[in-house]
Amino acid sequence: MPHSTPSTASVSAEEHEQMLASFLEFEKNFYRNYFPLWLGTLIGPWILTAILLGVLYIVHINDPVYWWKIVNAAFWSFVLFGRFTIVASNSLGLPDSLMFWLVTYQDVMVALFFAFHVGFMYRLPWVGPKIAELSVDSEFILAHQPWMKRLTFLGLLAFIAFPLAATGSVGGAIFGRLLGLSRWAIFWGSAIGAVIGNASMLFLNKSIAKMFPALQDDPFMKWGGVPILLLIILLLERRYHSMKKAFVAQRKANSEASAETTSSSTPK
Repeated sequence: MPHSTPSTASVSAEEHEQMLASFLEFEKNFYRNYFPLWLGTLIGPWILTAILLGVLYIVHINDPVYWWKIVNAAFWSFVLFGRFTIVASNSLGLPDSLMFWLVTYQDVMVALFFAFHVGFMYRLPWVGPKIAELSVDSEFILAHQPWMKRLTFLGLLAFIAFPLAATGSVGGAIFGRLLGLSRWAIFWGSAIGAVIGNASMLFLNKSIAKMFPALQDDPFMKWGGVPILLLIILLLERRYHSMKKAFVAQRKANSEASAETTSSSTPK
């Protein structure tokens, strides 16, 4: 992500507060006017996931170890690695094609939930502030990549497809609102962007396997793949957060300078 001077694509504090208020207002109206859809998008992903886990358990009833591998891979991809688990499929003992569908399913379910229920999550004591922090990530990316705002839906696709913790379906719900997209557009943009990003990881993994077939059975790559992957993620995230920290500091300095200018120009 190249450095550039933050442009008018960055969001003011007032616009930030208006965005948070719009999430809460939408959640209230969505609950009141479309309760069946509100309830379905709220609990539907969790129920469907429980059913699928049950079906997979029955299918692999004679091989419970394989079922636990799937559950283990789903857990780590959800809480930490995201689509990077597709590249680490060999270390997890699962086919990369299966990991592609597993991660894509998770992304679609999360997109369905958060596209309509970010306002609901804002109300939770610990989760709300964490989600609000993602709005800063969205503002930072828009400030450094203003073309995303001009391309709107395609900008959301690019945002979701890029492999960072802040650019998943949760961040995509906030980013999509900054772009002025509807909730359904945010959902479809997040789902399609996830497929593009996950397919890129699958293609990368298959290309590496084709170019270096001996690595598939290499003990170091099999058991060291996850630590290497974790190191790559940490380096990416560290670089990203250092850039975001500089952006926040610059935005604060600009805000203070603007306040001083306004104060000095006000007649006493």
